[in-house]
Amino acid sequence: MSFICLGAATWDTIFQVDAIPAAGIKVLPIRAVQVASGMATAAAITIARLGGQVELWTRIGADATGERYALEVKSEGVNTDFVRQHDGVVTPFSSIIVDKEGERAVIPFFDPALPADPAWLPLDHVAASRAVMTDMRWPRGAATLLAEARRVGVPAILDADTAPLADLQTLVPLASHVLFSEPALAIYSHKTAQVEALLDVASQGTAEVVGVTLGAAGALIWTRATGQVQSIAAPQIKSVDTLNAGDVWHGAFAWGLVQQWPIEKVVRIANLAAAMKCEVFGGRLGTPTLAELAKRAKALGQAI
Repeated sequence: MSFICLGAATWDTIFQVDAIPAAGIKVLPIRAVQVASGMATAAAITIARLGGQVELWTRIGADATGERYALEVKSEGVNTDFVRQHDGVVTPFSSIIVDKEGERAVIPFFDPALPADPAWLPLDHVAASRAVMTDMRWPRGAATLLAEARRVGVPAILDADTAPLADLQTLVPLASHVLFSEPALAIYSHKTAQVEALLDVASQGTAEVVGVTLGAAGALIWTRATGQVQSIAAPQIKSVDTLNAGDVWHGAFAWGLVQQWPIEKVVRIANLAAAMKCEVFGGRLGTPTLAELAKRAKALGQAI
């Protein structure tokens, strides 16, 4: 059985600079890389590096960038049979600037011509999967996958990142595990305090878990089993690059969830995986392997 990740595919050009410019000037980067990425893509690669079998369902162009993207993702051990290439479409791409503190500015482009129809998705794979995960970049595909996962009783995880409110309102009720970024939670809930916002979201739906990632501060997690919101800290690190940290977090969360660990352990391991990624420049290139994650967890007195 495999995991399924659906959503964003991008080709990223990432520049490391001393400081993100505040005015229109030329900046010479310290270093730069190009890498296959995107939220669902980085989550899928995280699962693969942790030893999970994972299918990626996404849309790219039938162009040279798309070919390069697909080859790189496949080389990471991800099943790319359902990375669909479309003629006359530009493969999504991003330009990212990362400063010396690890913060970043991201400029993504998603071709409006990317077909939105999810009719081609192999939904017969869902019942045999261990969990599915979607991001917010293909709402119609995400809604189709989440609904099918709920129908057959498979964990349906939503990476609820920044998106139009209407898209969040469509997808959040479909997920069994709703995991917000801070900006997305602020968009979705009228409650200003994050704990109150999570309780508000939980009261409106049937999700088993509702949470929000807080970067260096870790995460807040509510579970229906306890009815309580728990704060789970992240390890302290020297951040080099925060790009894709949330995507690695979500991939590690999905992988940990199917290990049937207590939710606190799942989140602690996700926090650790995301923190380790932040110690390495290059976006999702810093994603740890299972051996690396286990070694670091052991050093912290944790176990995998």
